[in-house]
Amino acid sequence: MMRPALFRNIPLRPMLAAALALCIFALPQGNALANKTSPAQPSVLEPDNTPVSPKYHALLAKAQAGDPHAQNELGISLATGSGVRKSPAEAVRWWTLASDKGLADAQFNLALAYDQGHGVAQNATQAATLYEKAARQGSPAAMYNLGELISSGKGVPMNLGQAAQYYESAAKKGHVKAMYNLALAYSRGQGLERSDAKAAHWMQKAAEAEHPRAQYLLAQMYAQGLGVPKDTAKAAHWLERAAKVGHARAQYSYALHCQQGQGVPQNSTAAMRWYREAAGKNHTGAMCNLALLLLEGKSVDKNPAEAERLLTRAAEMDDPKAQYNLGLLLLEGQELPKNLSQAYYWLSLAARHGLAEATPPRDKAAKGLTRAEREGVDTRVAAFQARQPAR
Repeated sequence: MMRPALFRNIPLRPMLAAALALCIFALPQGNALANKTSPAQPSVLEPDNTPVSPKYHALLAKAQAGDPHAQNELGISLATGSGVRKSPAEAVRWWTLASDKGLADAQFNLALAYDQGHGVAQNATQAATLYEKAARQGSPAAMYNLGELISSGKGVPMNLGQAAQYYESAAKKGHVKAMYNLALAYSRGQGLERSDAKAAHWMQKAAEAEHPRAQYLLAQMYAQGLGVPKDTAKAAHWLERAAKVGHARAQYSYALHCQQGQGVPQNSTAAMRWYREAAGKNHTGAMCNLALLLLEGKSVDKNPAEAERLLTRAAEMDDPKAQYNLGLLLLEGQELPKNLSQAYYWLSLAARHGLAEATPPRDKAAKGLTRAEREGVDTRVAAFQARQPAR
């Protein structure tokens, strides 16, 4: 999980409905540090023409005079290349000086450098020590990061109870990721007594603070009545909020709500929109459902060609429902051109996933092929590898 940034003070036609499998999945439960790759160093035969800002000179003077706040800010400038050539190692040197003087901000930044290996050899144990020092001074970011190390046992012994305590301390200070992690801890009973009500409380806090995954999971809690009264409308509300900021699963789930009229008025046009958004993010369920709507042709013009492309894409990514639907369509030859070999191929892959309904149509397709043709397809099935999603 990403560490915080540097700390500054500052339905379908009857025929299709009976045959195709709708791909419905159950609703489930300041600046960053420098990159590890530093820019090329200037040639020793050429002058370093990197501009140095007046602010840097002023900070340098204060830092050299022993001001820990200036030393911390100077470290940030050097780590990010703000007003001066980037130098992570020099940043570490100044943060060390300020950290030794007890400045919590510098302790956190130095801990982050050790944690991520920026300007210094990666050392999770040293990072944990420094995070703890800053956490004792009330730094919520340090509390959260220390909780992350302790929950994973990275550099320190794993202790889920202690990690939960740090998450709670940070959450009470308004740290959004800590709120989310604390909600997960209560939901799973990791390090503290399981409580759906407390999980919902902190999930709501994180959702209200615009944490997309918290909004998505809170929607699932309202949909299932976990820790909160069951409320489909509220579930749809939080799904919509998460969908609008790009959460693919939320976009798929909200599209499903729109398509079925759950918590919101039934709206096929909205369903199409959100299925497209999620499909663009490689959500195979969205590709499948969007394809079925395009085959149905109610809310939009019927488009079998695009439907086939979507189903093929999802099937190549090893979605068993897409493989089943594509195989069935190719077997029947009504919406798509009939192709027994390809039908047998995709239905075999779906059956291999354990999709029982794929077996009868697969066997039907097999009867239309010669033994050599079946063996050739079986070889392709055995060699199948899921296509990696486009980035």
